[in-house]
Amino acid sequence: MIYRVKEPFFFTIFGASGDLAKLKIFPALYSLAEQKRLPKDYFIVGFARTPKERKEFQKEFYDSVKNKIGKDLNKKILRDLVEHVYYFTGKYDQCESYKELKDFLLKLSGGKMHTHIAYFSVPPTVFKPIIKNLGECRRQKTDDIRLVIEKPFGDDSCSAEELYHFISNYFSEDQVYLLDHFLGKAGVQSILHLRQTNRILNLLLKGYEIANIQITAFEDIGIKDRVGYFEEVGIIKDMIQSHLLQILAFTTMSIPLTTKAESLHREKYSILSAINVPKKPENIVLGQYKEYKKEEGVPANSKTDTFAAIKLYIDQEEWFKVPIYLRTGKKLSAKKTNVIVEFKKFPFQNQEEEPNLLKIELSPEENIIIQLVNKYRSGASQYETIATSKSIACSGDYCLPEHGLLLLDVIRKNKCSFLSFREILASWRVTEDILNLISKHKIKVNKYDDGSGGPSLQNKLVQNDGFNWHK
Repeated sequence: MIYRVKEPFFFTIFGASGDLAKLKIFPALYSLAEQKRLPKDYFIVGFARTPKERKEFQKEFYDSVKNKIGKDLNKKILRDLVEHVYYFTGKYDQCESYKELKDFLLKLSGGKMHTHIAYFSVPPTVFKPIIKNLGECRRQKTDDIRLVIEKPFGDDSCSAEELYHFISNYFSEDQVYLLDHFLGKAGVQSILHLRQTNRILNLLLKGYEIANIQITAFEDIGIKDRVGYFEEVGIIKDMIQSHLLQILAFTTMSIPLTTKAESLHREKYSILSAINVPKKPENIVLGQYKEYKKEEGVPANSKTDTFAAIKLYIDQEEWFKVPIYLRTGKKLSAKKTNVIVEFKKFPFQNQEEEPNLLKIELSPEENIIIQLVNKYRSGASQYETIATSKSIACSGDYCLPEHGLLLLDVIRKNKCSFLSFREILASWRVTEDILNLISKHKIKVNKYDDGSGGPSLQNKLVQNDGFNWHK
């Protein structure tokens, strides 16, 4: 059963002139239109400070989708979608603009007030004025306004908590959708779905049976035009703080007993709040690709990390002393994201044998692989690795890109693929523990070759525990 939206809605994109809107949000709306998931009446409104005619914005919208979709574009569907696209010029920090926006929306709908989805495609510096003015200038408190706010949520636990309290002055938590686009990826969602529907898999993913877990997210590109942002945050805040810690939580949490978002958030929080960052500096390896300082805008003395490998533990009985290794980096040999679970061996087993593994590949392809070891009494080799794999990629005509799926979930009020503020605060505290350890011990940023596998020191991180990185 494919879910189709029946009720009309307003969809306002704050920061409609930015790259996020053009590269992700516009194509996501097209994917919903292509699959006939949108209702007869809906209104997409670009809100930005730059004065612009509706036709000019419609052309920007059309061209952005055309460039993203390419040869598979259905021009008729896109032309029909563009007929629902409007533009509004306003100031983020002026209440008058929001009163005018409200009148503008009512005029479009013939005086009817529909669900209003407000997407924050803007820098975090303007979150607060938009939240404040949306809250103060609405017609009444019962208006159905849903805020979609994409990470980063603050730049530390204090600012994230402050943002939470600020939003709470104007909106209830069930009106706020905190978006990490990683959670819209089919592979990431499959981790939970596979565990919920396959008891045998869930029995394997118990800490008592696991030797270690390795979570890797590598990119083969550099920072491109994100110099200003990346110099400020570095790889740990950019990738580990939300993306990798969320994957860790999905992999290790207890299975929620209900399908409600609150139940899922509670189990993820139980893991995130129990993460322990070992205090020894050898548990963190940092790197920077050699050409980083040649990127336009990067200071000559920059020590910003573009690679990080970190060992963590979960302070729960089941996960006692099970090391979890996270590593991520830019400008590496290949683009890949995966989770590899290495299972314990029998005490009497030959420790030189290959271990049993569960591999969940999230990109570039989405697969689940189970690796076993067989032993022969005769033959050239005494041991043989047996692997079985299956794609977990969404297939068929009704698959959606990550932002498309997440937008659909906002419309149908499904918060399972979004974050809770408790999770965000717990993740920030883990991140701060890591950053404080780096600062206290002045952990060196190691250079590594562009297109390599990262700094060689990362091997010592796992070898100290008797393990190796799995390819």
